[in-house]
Amino acid sequence: MASPDISIDIRPEFNSFDHLRSTGYISTDRPWLKLYGIRVPPVSPFNSLSSTPDLALIHQCLPDELLIEIFGRMSPYTLGRAACVCRKWKYTTRNPTLWRNACLKTWQRNGIEANFRMVQSLYDSSWRKMWVQRPRIRIDGLYVSRNTYIHTGITEWQFKKTVNVVCYYRYLRFFPTGKFLYKDFPTESQRCCQVHASPSIKRR
Repeated sequence: MASPDISIDIRPEFNSFDHLRSTGYISTDRPWLKLYGIRVPPVSPFNSLSSTPDLALIHQCLPDELLIEIFGRMSPYTLGRAACVCRKWKYTTRNPTLWRNACLKTWQRNGIEANFRMVQSLYDSSWRKMWVQRPRIRIDGLYVSRNTYIHTGITEWQFKKTVNVVCYYRYLRFFPTGKFLYKDFPTESQRCCQVHASPSIKRR
């Protein structure tokens, strides 16, 4: 049976341990708690008549006209990434001029008048909606088709017939001029896409 002196000596150690544990976990500094209750003022949309100045330095250096000119030189997929940067860029990328140019360039074989009639009748006069929903052939990557077939092996001194499963990949690449290339290759798609994305291939 333990003596009372031993229990008296252990009790302060437990108390100090509890104090360290509460200090280490409960009093931990959490900087994100300082952000609670802070309201970020909304940014006025593009070409808005609001007199509230934009506090962002990049927006002070780039006027709206120059920002539209920069976005006009981007591809539609890059515009989607730019819309995720901030609220003002999101509003700016919704400009119908940007998506109209992309649609007319993609479906230029149909003609300008046919595209205008289609966007008004099928896509609620929204060029961005037309770009998102209308089927098109992508020219910024590869189309991969995985094909397999069964090949009977040679039976020599065996009671069982051997069967081999052959797998190959067919790669298709489309270009804006209407030209396309295809090649059958045994290399997996992951390796082929890495070679396609290399700088040496892009320079050719």
